[in-house]
Amino acid sequence: MASVPAGLIALTVLAIYAAAYIYYGRRILERQVVQASASRKTPAYTKFDGVDYVPANKYVLYGHHFASIAGAGPIVGPAIAMAYGWGLPLLWVIFGNVFIGAVHDYLSLMASVRHGGVSIMTVSENVMERKAKYVFLLYVYFALILVLAAFFSVNALLFAKQPSAATKAMIYMPIAVLLGFLLYRTRMSPSASTVIAIALLLGGIAFAIKYPFLIPGDAYHTWLLLLAAYSFIASVLPVWYLLQPRDYLNAYVLWGFVALAILGSLGIATQGLTGPAYTSFAPPIFGAGKHHVPTPFWPAIPLIIACGSLSGFHSVVASGTTSKQLANELDALLIGYGGMLTEGAVSSMAVIIPIAFAWSHPDFPRFLQYAAPGLLDAYKANGVLGFNAVQRFTTGYGFMVGEALGGNMAAAKVMMQFAGIALATFVLTTLDTATRLARFAWQEMFDWLADRSPTGYKILANKYVASAIAVLAGLALAYPNVTIILPNGKTKIVPAFKIVWPAFSGVNQLLAALALLTSALWVYAVLRKRDMRTNLLIQAPAWFLWITVTLALIWWMAMVMPTYPAIQKIGTGVIVAISLAVDFLLIYLYVTGLRRARIEAAREAEAARP
Repeated sequence: MASVPAGLIALTVLAIYAAAYIYYGRRILERQVVQASASRKTPAYTKFDGVDYVPANKYVLYGHHFASIAGAGPIVGPAIAMAYGWGLPLLWVIFGNVFIGAVHDYLSLMASVRHGGVSIMTVSENVMERKAKYVFLLYVYFALILVLAAFFSVNALLFAKQPSAATKAMIYMPIAVLLGFLLYRTRMSPSASTVIAIALLLGGIAFAIKYPFLIPGDAYHTWLLLLAAYSFIASVLPVWYLLQPRDYLNAYVLWGFVALAILGSLGIATQGLTGPAYTSFAPPIFGAGKHHVPTPFWPAIPLIIACGSLSGFHSVVASGTTSKQLANELDALLIGYGGMLTEGAVSSMAVIIPIAFAWSHPDFPRFLQYAAPGLLDAYKANGVLGFNAVQRFTTGYGFMVGEALGGNMAAAKVMMQFAGIALATFVLTTLDTATRLARFAWQEMFDWLADRSPTGYKILANKYVASAIAVLAGLALAYPNVTIILPNGKTKIVPAFKIVWPAFSGVNQLLAALALLTSALWVYAVLRKRDMRTNLLIQAPAWFLWITVTLALIWWMAMVMPTYPAIQKIGTGVIVAISLAVDFLLIYLYVTGLRRARIEAAREAEAARP
């Protein structure tokens, strides 16, 4: 299998995605299940407020949605999962994208749109009962705190290790604000505004690569504080001011990133993947230091590959910000279903294939000597598995694209730096979107207080208070360094994301199962699509995912968490334990709601009989 041509793998993935989009997405979900219509007004118009409810061009919204859902998940997770070889992670990404992730994203978006742009948690109230909303909100809030913790740590580590990515981010924000001003506050055409912004962006990227900004001393923790401040500020600004124009620009960066990955994989079409398709079913991945434990592919894979295959965070984005900006129901297929497939393309084309290609390629050590000499010793000792996840991704991506350009080492180095910049683009968007969504969830959790104590509600639900609480909670989990003991007895200080990642990923994937089950109940009870085929298409993948992730989290609590330092047991361990308890309560409410819907359906059928 290691000699399978890279181009064959790439073309197979693209063909599967194209078929899924046309037949599963458009013909079944859009036309038969949801019956989307361009004539039906969306909440962006019916609830327009100029802050959160603002209709957006579908390509602008696609850029925002894709950048928000992608984050570090489709990159870091598959890079870690390469410990299994490239075959099993690729199969999980494709299976998850087509049968779970894209279905979950599209239905969450449309359920929210049909309920006035409310969150998937409020949809659960409408199809289950009122208490389901608050139980679900509590679960989602904890999940978002873990998202913030994981992505704060990943982004700070990236900025500390690759200053060019940080420099690009600093240059990028004022360009996005300028674009927002040109689009919404002047009479300049969108095309002219876009040309100006893209020209400035390209100049900014070139400047960042040439003149990276360096932070002296403890860059990691300095960036954590700066990222927390940025997330707070960006999350409370009107969406037109930064969010929409920034994500519109993001779309060009990310489309270019994905296009180069596809062209790169096709450019090496005749060359084989030098990495093994399979190494072990249970390599030692999780654990602290010398206490790494064998990590079985099933059920543990959802704790590793988060957003690249499927993600519950997507349902919160889709129903939290995207549904409030959707201008036309027919745009939802591209944004929801297509956005998930695009994310899968990132995992397969930009992470799995490049790493598998570079794995033991004879020219890869020469590339490292030229572009990243500091990694050469680690590669000689342990191959690409000696790198951290971000290093596996950036070096693999840069080397693959460089090889597709004829083995140009200078171009490969630039592409390696561009990969880091693209990753930073993913993560920054997720940070401020997650903060905004945590604010929404916090405010919804206390909406019952509005009538009982208006003053108390105004204080608790104030957007500045709600955003600050979320940011500080995520920062508290991400800020402490973790000291681990290595197999040789020495100690090593590592960033918190190594500990937080499986907890974030597992809670996030369990959220996906719960959101998909909620969407399935919406389809059955509200849309009244009660034929067996439709319900099996949605419920069977949801139950498979729920069983898998629940078992994975129980395994993690029993086998992995005991190896962690005490501070992380208190932080991530408690959140996961609470999430599991809330998970079982939501399943009970789901079963109760389904039973009630079936009774109602039986009564309707009886009343319809002559």
